[in-house]
Amino acid sequence: MIRIYKDKYFDMDFKELIEAESLQEFDFTEDNLVRGFMYKYFNGKCSYCEVTMKVLPLDIDFYRPIKGSLNTVDGEFYPDHYWWLKYQDDNIFSICVECKRAKSNRFPVQGRLAPINADERELLSEKRLLIHPSRDYPERHFIYDKDGMMYHRSKKGQVTIDVLNLNRSTLVEFRAQEYYMFNELCSVFARTRENHSLERILEELKSDSIFAGLKRFILFNWVIKNREIPYIQEFNKFIDNTVSKSQLKSMLEEWNEKDYFDNEKKNYFNKEKSNDYFDVTNERDVNKYYVKQRFIEKIEIHNFKGIKDLKIDLRKSKSSNAPWLMLLGENGVGKSSILQAIALTLMGEEQRGEIIKKKPSEYLRNGSCEGFVKVYLSGMIEPICLVLDEKRNYFSGENHKQPRVLILGYGSTRLLPREDMNIDLKVTWARTENLFNPFIPLVNVRDYLLYLDDDFLVVKQAIESLFLESVVIERDRVNGEIYFNFPSSSIKLEDLSDGYQTIIALAVDIMMVMKNRWRNFDAEGIVLVDEIDAHLHPRWNIEIVRRLKKAFPKVQFISTTHNPLSLRGLIDGEVAVLLEDEERELYINQNLPAQEGFNIEGLLTSRFFGLYDTMPELNKIFDRYYLLLSNPSPSEEQKEEITRLQGELSKYEKVGKTLREQKFYEAVDYYFAYSRKRNVDLSDEEFSATIKEAIEYLER
Repeated sequence: MIRIYKDKYFDMDFKELIEAESLQEFDFTEDNLVRGFMYKYFNGKCSYCEVTMKVLPLDIDFYRPIKGSLNTVDGEFYPDHYWWLKYQDDNIFSICVECKRAKSNRFPVQGRLAPINADERELLSEKRLLIHPSRDYPERHFIYDKDGMMYHRSKKGQVTIDVLNLNRSTLVEFRAQEYYMFNELCSVFARTRENHSLERILEELKSDSIFAGLKRFILFNWVIKNREIPYIQEFNKFIDNTVSKSQLKSMLEEWNEKDYFDNEKKNYFNKEKSNDYFDVTNERDVNKYYVKQRFIEKIEIHNFKGIKDLKIDLRKSKSSNAPWLMLLGENGVGKSSILQAIALTLMGEEQRGEIIKKKPSEYLRNGSCEGFVKVYLSGMIEPICLVLDEKRNYFSGENHKQPRVLILGYGSTRLLPREDMNIDLKVTWARTENLFNPFIPLVNVRDYLLYLDDDFLVVKQAIESLFLESVVIERDRVNGEIYFNFPSSSIKLEDLSDGYQTIIALAVDIMMVMKNRWRNFDAEGIVLVDEIDAHLHPRWNIEIVRRLKKAFPKVQFISTTHNPLSLRGLIDGEVAVLLEDEERELYINQNLPAQEGFNIEGLLTSRFFGLYDTMPELNKIFDRYYLLLSNPSPSEEQKEEITRLQGELSKYEKVGKTLREQKFYEAVDYYFAYSRKRNVDLSDEEFSATIKEAIEYLER
């Protein structure tokens, strides 16, 4: 992280972008205007982690959040801060999608926040703990090691690393590569004193270079600490910001102490591990909970139910809001088992004792003696690990006893409560019962909405945002009714379709849990939903992801479906396909084409999703046709059936009109049939050979 010098006023075109509040609607590979702004004002990279726009998309950041501020020091949310700073140049920076996701509306302040409408003098009196990229000297707050880790030299440095998750695994890997490259460059120059090496060093130190702060720190070591590179005038502007003159002597004394950097690293990890020990249900731990964003980054499952070995990477999403993951696969492939594994690991010991009636060994894969589930949360050094052992009647492992996040889980059967049911509205931190027991109903929406006081307006607006049509919710406490007022009609809650009622109940269930730790519904948590498309009309199925993302932008959803229509609204990295190999073992494919480019028919017919056409009768023909084609030695009877099916498909113009088209369709169909049988792709060589045979036939 380096200091940004704001010596230019924002021009009108850039201020129009700020009006839009987000640059995400722009295509960064095409929009030269946006790229120009980012280079002109912010060195073409994130103002915090220093990743360039070539690596991650950039967005606008408001240093002090303008739609309410969460003070992570005391866990209080201030809804009226800091809206008046929206157009202040000093409050606007660039930010990558990953830093934006981590920062969210966090703004740590020691003591009292500045008053509403505070002027510059009052803002300066705030004891802010997040480093300001242009008012502070960020280089003076951090040191780095060759592994790419970033360590703090101050309280501000520590809080900034935590809030922005600056030691996230992807960033650490990038920094390690750049550390090695630049350190080698310095080593070459120290030995040779060649001008072209010096020129390269100076180029890498420039403000628009990726991780310039890291490189300036390395140069400081070579020039000032180790004195292996001579101090030249060109280094002045890069080294001056690294340390103040008053700090220089004491810092060099510290750094020259034996094992200084090893001790700093040890202290950092010990402190981080200490901060990882908290309980989301404990009021005394709220500052540890709020200071960092907590999303699932990786999952490892071993010998759990039907799953032998599975690793899932949830870091692929480039959303600046909570990352989603949609697990796409046929029924029975193991989607539900994955959700149960996650829920068991994260729900905490107390809820496991209340709702899980099975022995841990009953979750083990047949024939296995031991298994485990590891869930890696962002901002945590070690994973949450749940161990299953056939010899133990209890769950063991590491970090699994106290819940670290708010978590909810829902099975594929989500029943609405009957009139005679009393649904408990007590404070809870996890609601996963329905994921393990389909007879546990969702919340009674009518009772809950009638019961709410202060939060009714926020809950009402969140529910309204889920509807496809314009709707206004009203409640009649006298008669105990909830009304949904559409443009042309007014309908009671209980008269809505089951699909609508189920989604409303799901949303209210989520909000009930979130409000126990979050005073607004820009809340963070994890929601697991099996068969998200269940009970939904196709039109709503297409919209459900977009609607939930809008209603719960900071909630991480991990959902399953076998319906590709449910993928609408997801972005690259948010879909994974579950398949079985030749030995019927589960594996995952996360390297999928960009689903944003698919229209509805493209989604339905994509070969990744097991559908060949949008007409059900054609799917049946294709199913049989591909099954027969996958047989390398068909009988005479099967050959006749293949010919007959080709005749059926020709009626729908699915096998080509000319001989040329027919031979290429035949080659492609053999490719699909073979892939489908093995649930794997043909290699490029095999596919090329198939096409070559078709070409050779045409050349005869």
